[in-house]
Amino acid sequence: MVRWKEYIIEKLVINKIIQEEESEIYKFGMECLVLKLFHCISYIGIAVCLKMLPELAVIGCVLIPLRRNAGGYHAKTKTECYIFSCFYVLIILFVSKTVINQFIWWGALVLSDVIIYLMSPVDNENRRLDKEEALYYRKKSRYILILANISSIILEAVNLYNIGGLLRCGICATAFLMVLGISNKSSEATVNARM
Repeated sequence: MVRWKEYIIEKLVINKIIQEEESEIYKFGMECLVLKLFHCISYIGIAVCLKMLPELAVIGCVLIPLRRNAGGYHAKTKTECYIFSCFYVLIILFVSKTVINQFIWWGALVLSDVIIYLMSPVDNENRRLDKEEALYYRKKSRYILILANISSIILEAVNLYNIGGLLRCGICATAFLMVLGISNKSSEATVNARM
């Protein structure tokens, strides 16, 4: 039985849309696309079950671009990544719904800002960065961080629903993933040093 990826790639090659030498790249790209879609559908499903789809959208507006540039924790396998990501989305939504003292939220934001500003980007074994790339991603993550902070403060001042608080939640969630990534790298380094 021909798998769907091979079937699609075969049709693209036959119709001369892609060259046969590029077929492996396209298979990989299609696999990544399907995994991303599966993740997104799962996140949306979690948010719909919790009746928090708008909240997920607002948090995602900060978390996704900031995480892409600042880096952080990455699971070793696709299954671990999926389980961790779904669980993390669930926790973020619960935390965003929880009534927390504003001083704690603002304190968490300041701590998160310091972590992201000083430590980004955090690479991992799947994405090692050279100096030039690190500088590029650091600069980009700082711009996103500044924009998210300004937006959070303005939206908090005009008291537009809880959008400012949700933006803060996205910033804090990113910083936490960075700390996890840093601690994961140092624990791997410790294990490798002992071997």
